[in-house]
Amino acid sequence: MKNKVLTRIEKSENVLLLTHENPDGDALGSLLALSLSLEKINKKAVPVCPDKIAKLFHFLPESQTIRQDFLLGDFDLIIILDCGDLRRTGFADRLKEFSKNKRKIINIDHHPKNDLHRISALNLVDYSASSTAEIIYKLINNLKIEIDSNIATALLCGIYTDTGAFKHSNTSTAVLDIASDLMRKGARLKKITENISNGRSVSALKLWGVALSRIQKNEKLGIVTSFITKDDLEKCSACADDLAGIVNMINAIPKTKAAILFSEVEDGKIKASLRTESERVDVSRLANIFGGGGLKKASGFTINGHLRLESGRWKIEN
Repeated sequence: MKNKVLTRIEKSENVLLLTHENPDGDALGSLLALSLSLEKINKKAVPVCPDKIAKLFHFLPESQTIRQDFLLGDFDLIIILDCGDLRRTGFADRLKEFSKNKRKIINIDHHPKNDLHRISALNLVDYSASSTAEIIYKLINNLKIEIDSNIATALLCGIYTDTGAFKHSNTSTAVLDIASDLMRKGARLKKITENISNGRSVSALKLWGVALSRIQKNEKLGIVTSFITKDDLEKCSACADDLAGIVNMINAIPKTKAAILFSEVEDGKIKASLRTESERVDVSRLANIFGGGGLKKASGFTINGHLRLESGRWKIEN
């Protein structure tokens, strides 16, 4: 499979690189690292994401080159990165049409098998990888492309975010070896930590305070939850991007088996972000029940409804 992917990339000229909606650090780091790498071997690579990039990721090299749309006729190869399912690409219908015309789609991911596998000609998937960035690091090396400081920074950002700043259980010795190699190649770890871990605005910290004040724990199930409404965002002068990291914080409470943050991201829509560090819990199974998905230890879903406080407890109502 690896050799087929390498051959297909080498034979292509115009490559569309696509990642999922509401992109995280792994999605963006992988997208930009591969885009920068392909340009080095004279490929025209166009990075695309259906949503605008959160401000905390604007520090990533060439982040301003990411587009929000594309024309299918411009490309002879599509590479989809870090996407849990076809719907999350934001361009499901166009991709289905592209696959019908015998055009080539490569799916590169570390999520469980999903509907993207059916429309992709090639699937470069490693469920044991900490991140898609880890897979891209190996792919770039196999393509014999030199990893410079910008590529290294993008890759390290992907690994850093998907390992929870090297705190999650997916931080293996192999991951640390890769991170070390990227730093030798010029990856700017300080810039990554300043923007992702330490770059919280006053508005974001106020919002985090609201979320932490609303923590509820089911002692029997070991599940910790918190809730953020649209009104909270407005009162704190915050935005949806400022929610990033809250669920990881509440997941750090001792004896927690899983954590869920419910947030009103738009009128009538509630986003649920799920995290766990337990080897015995698979939060993606819960997310799948509600039409979402993700990884065993980090997943999410969106449902219709509103958050309402009733008798001191937060509830979801339609």
